[in-house]
Amino acid sequence: MIELALAFNDQDGSYSEHAAAVLASVFRNTVTMINVHILHDETLTEENQNRLAGLASSFNHQINFYPVALPVEMAEVLSGSSSLERWTSGSLYRLLLPTLVSVDKVIYLDCDILVNMDISELWDIDLNGCYLAAVRDQGIMGIPDVVASYGLNPETYFNSGVIVFELNNIRQNLNWYVEVVNFLRNFPGTTMPDQDTLNYVFGGNYLQLDERFNSFSAHHPDQDFYNKIVHFAGDVKWWDPISPSFALYEENLNMTPWRTRAVMPAVMPAVVPTVMPAVTPAKPRTFRRKTRSRRYLLIPRRSRKPSYKKRIRVTKNKQTETKNRQTETRNKKTETKIKQAETKVKQTETKVKQTETKVRQTETKNKQAESKRRKKTVRIPMNSAAVFVRQESKKTAIPRPNKKAIQPKKQSPRIVHGSRVPMPPLLNLK
Repeated sequence: MIELALAFNDQDGSYSEHAAAVLASVFRNTVTMINVHILHDETLTEENQNRLAGLASSFNHQINFYPVALPVEMAEVLSGSSSLERWTSGSLYRLLLPTLVSVDKVIYLDCDILVNMDISELWDIDLNGCYLAAVRDQGIMGIPDVVASYGLNPETYFNSGVIVFELNNIRQNLNWYVEVVNFLRNFPGTTMPDQDTLNYVFGGNYLQLDERFNSFSAHHPDQDFYNKIVHFAGDVKWWDPISPSFALYEENLNMTPWRTRAVMPAVMPAVVPTVMPAVTPAKPRTFRRKTRSRRYLLIPRRSRKPSYKKRIRVTKNKQTETKNRQTETRNKKTETKIKQAETKVKQTETKVKQTETKVRQTETKNKQAESKRRKKTVRIPMNSAAVFVRQESKKTAIPRPNKKAIQPKKQSPRIVHGSRVPMPPLLNLK
């Protein structure tokens, strides 16, 4: 995010309008998000604050407002200075940036600046430990003696209209504010208090930028107003109708809330005058249109084309929303199909598991049958007279002898081997 600061007093409400034109020239050329810091006093009304906030939000940027009052020491030193008759106290607010804005780095712009470049190009410059980066003043060689009388070097004297402040480096110098107050106290006759003070305190350690980042306007028809940054530092500003750059000012101001349609009073005279009010030639011609509420609007003619573009943009936005809804519907259908496919896969996995269970059960039954088959046994008796009955069971088959078959016969005793009949006692035949 780029940090950008502007400072001004708004006694008659015009400088807030000039600041809006500067911001519009920055916003229209910059893609990176910008965080704007406005340093002001009580003269900035709530209405103009809301306009500036609306301008920033329309370009998706952020804006912050800082009510500022000069410190007591600085106010006492400047109380007897005649320079504030030409330069307002708002020009000195930039000297207090290290204490007011809690960021590491910030770009400061005056309100008479036209930006024709992406401001991120200026933001990305590495200061290499310097306090600030600025462009050498292009008009100082006309008064080198005046600058030298304040202890400043005309060869390195820079302009304070466009400055990149490295606030962290400045805060590390604990005596920077004391040096600011001492310079204003020792040189109360300075004609440019903010610029001379910055050169005195930080001029020994600053990075000199290319002149294209702060090109002074010469106010002639052949002037190149499309340089990177144009500074209307003279007496004729770019908002003056006699300035060759007035059309550029109007072009940027038309992008701000200050160029919305102005509504005339509700009570109109009985006869509407047909003569148009006097309009500066450089401004676009206007026409009147009667609304349903019987109010008359002064509408710039060039506003017709933007209104047409706005309708086209709204139509494109609706078409885009329709396409987005259709895309969301297709995505939902695709998600439903994916869920159905996942359900089918789960069902298939369940069937496979059931089949595996059945196979295991079949194998178990086969094993049990094989075990039963192996347990079937047949015992053959040793005694032919003994008759056994085969019994199939889980336990070992036990033969059951036939009692009639094992009764001894009346024949002479004989030894029956392999039977369970007890042998008779041996007789002594001697």
